Amino acid sequence: MKSISLPIHWKFTIGFILLFSLATGCLYYYMSHVMEKQTKLTIQEDMKKLQLYTYDFIQQYTLIHQGKEAANERITPLLQALNRSTGHSAAYFDKDGHLSGKTLQSTNVSLRLDSKSASIFMHHLEEDQALSLQNKSIVTIVQDGRKHLVLLTLPYYVEDQYEGMFRMVSDYSSHYTHNDAILKSLAWFLAVLFIIVPLFSYLLSIKITRPLLMLSRVIRRFGEGKQENGTLPLNQKDEVGQLAQNFQRMKEQIEKQMEHLTEERNKVIELEQNKRRLYQHITHELKTPLTSISGYAQIIGEPGFHDAIFLERAATRIKVESDRLHTMVVQVLELARQEEGENRQTVLLFDLGAQLKACCEDMEIKASRYNMKLQCDVQDIFINGQEEELRRVWVNLLDNAIRYGAARTAIAIKMECTEKHIIVQVRNKQEQDHKANVALIFEPFYRENNSLAKEQGSIGLGLAICRSIVEHHAGTIQFRQDDRSVIVQVQLPLGHKLATN
Repeated sequence: MKSISLPIHWKFTIGFILLFSLATGCLYYYMSHVMEKQTKLTIQEDMKKLQLYTYDFIQQYTLIHQGKEAANERITPLLQALNRSTGHSAAYFDKDGHLSGKTLQSTNVSLRLDSKSASIFMHHLEEDQALSLQNKSIVTIVQDGRKHLVLLTLPYYVEDQYEGMFRMVSDYSSHYTHNDAILKSLAWFLAVLFIIVPLFSYLLSIKITRPLLMLSRVIRRFGEGKQENGTLPLNQKDEVGQLAQNFQRMKEQIEKQMEHLTEERNKVIELEQNKRRLYQHITHELKTPLTSISGYAQIIGEPGFHDAIFLERAATRIKVESDRLHTMVVQVLELARQEEGENRQTVLLFDLGAQLKACCEDMEIKASRYNMKLQCDVQDIFINGQEEELRRVWVNLLDNAIRYGAARTAIAIKMECTEKHIIVQVRNKQEQDHKANVALIFEPFYRENNSLAKEQGSIGLGLAICRSIVEHHAGTIQFRQDDRSVIVQVQLPLGHKLATN
């Protein structure tokens, strides 16, 4: 069973929401902690200042009023004076923990305490009194409804004797209200961000994953051998664009390789077809002389056969067919040797112009037999190659030109030289305007209409052998016709070095 997985953009969005939730929660907690800590530090600093000021005030007040009134009678005036001076409500507890006096309000400060709220002085009384007996000052934060009040407990000693403790009240509600307002604003801001940021992250993930989905679809269809009409995000200037460009280059390389493989496959198929045709042609060509030889041999071998004239004709015919069969076998073996690269001739630097002149001189006698002339326009150019193999090319081309050329015409042999190639053309005129099959002209056993030939006996391997030799020399051979003119052009590279076996 195939498992169902969330798309990447949903995974990205959900992961981002969880991460953002954790981050906002941590931020809110951290800000709350920092503000609480800062408020407590502020309270601590204020209480230290209030403590020092209160002790100085009590000491001065005691010195001024010493001897004028009893100690217990000075408490209420002292608390009132302390309230006016500091703006804080204050209370005094004797050493037994009994409330001896208090001031609940002041006309010049913001703190207002009525009799009901004056119970603030009783918070943590026993704990703070126990600490004051140890000569310690205590700061106690008390939350009363929405108010945040701070109690400062100060031990009171007279001549090293513990007499009681003063408790002073400070209102820090405004500080906490301010902190709450900041935290509330932060909470609203984070709530808005919690809506905007996930939406933005979702849209961003869609923008990121859409090209990936497109690329994935193209890759899948490409793997299935199908064409994809969608376009790849090639113009993006990011990693996705680079991935798309790399895939596009890979796709083009694979397509080129596939085209190359298709071409190679077609070449192999064509080669197999050529081999099959060659086999069929060979069997057909061998069948004719062998049938003729076998027929004559069967007649001659009959008992009592003594026809001298027929015997002489049979012997002549058997000789002709045997020579033809021998020539055919030799040319087939030569063609096979050329196509398989089995050529053991040495590569030499020789004068191609001199070789063409010599071939023209050798074929001059055969051309004159049919009232034809050879016009050789060549120059001395040296080339690397197999001299005897190239000589066979020129002899075959001249022999075909003589065999199929019109009587009383000239055969032109012309050489041209470029920066990189040598071009040799053999041009002749035909008796009739006959169009040859250019696509098959260099195929083995292809023959033109024998009625146009001056001599019989060709088996159609001459041009095929020429093409094999020229291609072995990294050259090209072309055949074309212009009205009654036939032009065979051979192009060979200058400075080419053959690899010999």
